[in-house]
Amino acid sequence: VADSKGYFAEEGLKVSFIDGGPGKNPIPTVAVGQAQFGVIGSSFIFSARVAPQPIDVVAVGALIQQLSYAFITLGNPGDPDPTPKDLEGKRIGMQADGEMYIKALAKKNNLDMSKIKVETVLANAEPLLVGKVDYFTGHLHNQTYQVEQEAAKPEAPASIKGKTWKALRFSQYGINSYGDTLFTSGKMVKERPELVRKVVRAVAKGMKFTIDSPAEAVKLVDAYPQQIERADKLTWRLKVQNPLNQSADTKANGLLWMNPKVFDDSMAFYKEYDQIKSVVPASDTMTNAFNPGIKAN
Repeated sequence: VADSKGYFAEEGLKVSFIDGGPGKNPIPTVAVGQAQFGVIGSSFIFSARVAPQPIDVVAVGALIQQLSYAFITLGNPGDPDPTPKDLEGKRIGMQADGEMYIKALAKKNNLDMSKIKVETVLANAEPLLVGKVDYFTGHLHNQTYQVEQEAAKPEAPASIKGKTWKALRFSQYGINSYGDTLFTSGKMVKERPELVRKVVRAVAKGMKFTIDSPAEAVKLVDAYPQQIERADKLTWRLKVQNPLNQSADTKANGLLWMNPKVFDDSMAFYKEYDQIKSVVPASDTMTNAFNPGIKAN
């Protein structure tokens, strides 16, 4: 959106994009200078900083303000979202790397793990849709689309027909981190701060337009040469994702704003569950110095 609206051009910048997505880590690409900026979950950024061979990357803005990872289940449209206690007596499907989330959720919310059956599943909604599990781990702006599509089909089985997804959001129960986060190299921050400022400002303008004018944003992205998802799915995605792009912090300080406590808490969580060996101050991994203070309407 920022590119299509000319926000990068307004800053005197010409940009090109390298395809990303699941399984593609842009940190090495940025670290060696093949790209100047990247987008990835904040946990990858601080993990790179504290790795045995540290990589000097710095977060400069959080696009997704809360952890979108959740336990997703089926429910009627008017049902409330589940709570941690609802997991007891249920079958939970998760990917192999999701075990620390159920352990942390159980610890923080006094759950009896002996009453929860955990199964390893792939990162899609099929096990939930066919009744193999009662919950599965997924992202609110990703796998939930499959649930909505399958439940809406005229030939959908009675067990899912007319249902929708409900989510137990980890971010609401003591486990949070930033999702998609804009980052660059420490060298770029030190040597070319004005370039960083221009990029962050253009991205923030693009986010504001996407939040304030989602229908227009869909048209722009749908027409973009490298875009894979089509307009119907983009419309759905922005309906789910735009609220995730905002928080009390962004409303007070501007889109992309990062709270150091989120980094500190997330690093502590990763260290507790042996995903990283040490922690560093949040200020070593992120900065709001380039945030332009642009707010959504």
